[in-house]
Amino acid sequence: MRTRILMRALAVGVVATLAAGCGGGEPPSGKSGGNASDGLTSNVKLEDETQAAGTPKSGGRLRIMIRLDANELDPHRMSETSAFVINEQIYESLVQSYRGEIKPAIAESWELSADGLTVTFKLRDNAYFHSGRKVTAADVKYSIERIKDPATRAPRARSYEGITSVEVPDERTVVMKLAKPNAAILTLLSTAASSIVDRTVVEKQGDLNGSVDGGSGPFKLAARTTGQAIKLDKHDKYWEAGVPYLDGLDFTFNPDDNARAAAVRSGTVDFLWRPAPEFIDALKRDEKLKWYGGSGSLSLHLRLNTSKAPYDNVKVRQAIYLALDRQEILNVANSGFGTALNAGYLPPDRFGALKEPVYGKPDIEKAKALLAEAGFPNGFDAKLMVIATSAFQVRSAEVEQQQLAKIGIKVTLESVESTIADTKTKSGDFDMYQSGFGLTYDPDERFTASFLKGGGLNYGNWSDPEYEDLIVKARSEMDKDKRAQLYQQAEKILAERGPVAMTFLNADFDVVQKDVMGYRGDPTPTYRFYRHLWLDR
Repeated sequence: MRTRILMRALAVGVVATLAAGCGGGEPPSGKSGGNASDGLTSNVKLEDETQAAGTPKSGGRLRIMIRLDANELDPHRMSETSAFVINEQIYESLVQSYRGEIKPAIAESWELSADGLTVTFKLRDNAYFHSGRKVTAADVKYSIERIKDPATRAPRARSYEGITSVEVPDERTVVMKLAKPNAAILTLLSTAASSIVDRTVVEKQGDLNGSVDGGSGPFKLAARTTGQAIKLDKHDKYWEAGVPYLDGLDFTFNPDDNARAAAVRSGTVDFLWRPAPEFIDALKRDEKLKWYGGSGSLSLHLRLNTSKAPYDNVKVRQAIYLALDRQEILNVANSGFGTALNAGYLPPDRFGALKEPVYGKPDIEKAKALLAEAGFPNGFDAKLMVIATSAFQVRSAEVEQQQLAKIGIKVTLESVESTIADTKTKSGDFDMYQSGFGLTYDPDERFTASFLKGGGLNYGNWSDPEYEDLIVKARSEMDKDKRAQLYQQAEKILAERGPVAMTFLNADFDVVQKDVMGYRGDPTPTYRFYRHLWLDR
């Protein structure tokens, strides 16, 4: 009998602090509102609507407002958080992750061989693409091979390098061969970046950007006006019985923080995704609204282009890292909502994170000494690129500008549109870049894509053989504690000589109208729970 392997041991690192609130029980202003997690389970009470608040009603359309549209909607090429939010409604993966547990999706069951080198998936017989075609094993093989194909330019392609082959014995069976045991394989295959796409649509259209829909998820793409709105309609042949409850999702985009807050307060929108921090307290007090959140899923950072001088000099990078006051950046940029990151990429409550800080209060004298040793006793001029329509990122950049001036680095802010930032980072045409990383289900996905040689999000092409060796070893280490130790060693290297200065983990909040029901937030992060939202109207 086939054994379905939930493999919580392989899902290490996917559960963060699951702090959530609804109306009362608010964390104090300026706090993240969460307690530490052991990386597998949470000790925080989940005050959401995972337990049904009445019988769900079918019908109605949910109006959702997000700050920015995605530049790239191809699930295998996307990198922006907004693309993940939208594509997790349109596309489906072999499996799905929810609060650290791997659950069935297109695959109804799976089996891991005793040597850890073969994963066999049995596909469900009632999964259909939006085109009307049944999802087959051939589509799975096509999708994984498309991700691995350099021509696709998938940012996370290196995470799949251990998959040596995908075999298709029949229409419902997929046999995946691995070069080595992979502790992250199921969480990797649960992500939207691992979406199974309709091969006939891709072959006909050439790609999956624009208004092309090659998905099998609970909602299908009905209309798109780039930069303004995306309309999704219910997929009537979705495999999960009775789901989705809604007839559709209507996404609109507005970079104006005031306008977004006003929209949810006036009832113009039903669901405000991540309001600006300065509006959070007021929105929580509004009795017409409900709020959820308190944990974070976005790590902010200052990235240095290590492919050009002087940022290729580790002493210059260390000087910059020592000059930063991360708590001040958090306080100014995000109204104190979140956690200052004084070490590597992972916040302290995540699996594999450093528990002790690498940086504390700024050490200006040591930073100046390092600059002098690097040949810059009087500092130097630099440009710091930031997306103009992201107010909290701009505030971060402004604080960093002031802090770096204390060690003689004269920073000019370069405010650009998101499309320009995307082009410039990918081509290596920048000095410094104020940006952020969404946390990933498993640490391997982020570390591989963003910091390994050839990683699609490794802007500036930083390379460190010792770091790479640790990350590759951790991927194949099946002992949870040993794997955590490898990540901690890697995090120390990243903090001390890597290409980024991590600054803070934000605290995310969603605000909805009182009659929006069924919220099942998961800060790992995933947005697949939107299929379970319903309107009590």
